[in-house]
Amino acid sequence: MRGSRGAALAICGLLVAFVAGGCELLMGRNGFAPGFVDDFPSPSPIASFATGSATITIDGGAPITLADLDKDSGIETYFGSNVHWSNADGWHLRINGAGSDLGESVPPPEIAFLTIDRITDGQHWTTYDPSRCVVDVAVADETGMRGTATCKGLEWYDALGAITAEPKSLGQPKFDAEIAFEAAP
Repeated sequence: MRGSRGAALAICGLLVAFVAGGCELLMGRNGFAPGFVDDFPSPSPIASFATGSATITIDGGAPITLADLDKDSGIETYFGSNVHWSNADGWHLRINGAGSDLGESVPPPEIAFLTIDRITDGQHWTTYDPSRCVVDVAVADETGMRGTATCKGLEWYDALGAITAEPKSLGQPKFDAEIAFEAAP
């Protein structure tokens, strides 16, 4: 009994150390795999956005307007944009990756991807495959972010189920979407 209790305490101690130390314990001092240069640049804010809206038009239907912009929306140097719009009906749109200013870093500055989420009937639906959308970002810098996207063959997945396993399709019909978005400081 003592041996198993000691092993359990040792495992708990390791878990606490990893949680307290974060990614640095697993991936090196700069949060990336060992071997990266120690002075790898830290992300810096390029812009924070306070106003904006987006529309999603599914299969040529009426546009769904998302007029609420998340207060933490903006662009930073390394990962680019993280901009999130929503509405009171449970629709959400997130654009990530646009506007990075680090040249050919990962992700490249021309790469932007989007995710549509919907909270409906107590479920969290998400579009899991960003390769289904072509995102055209006209502007992504300190003045704002503006663009459009065309998505073909999107499918709804169980967002919560995707956390621990391969995402599970909700069996809804596939759909196309046209998206327009804008955000400003």
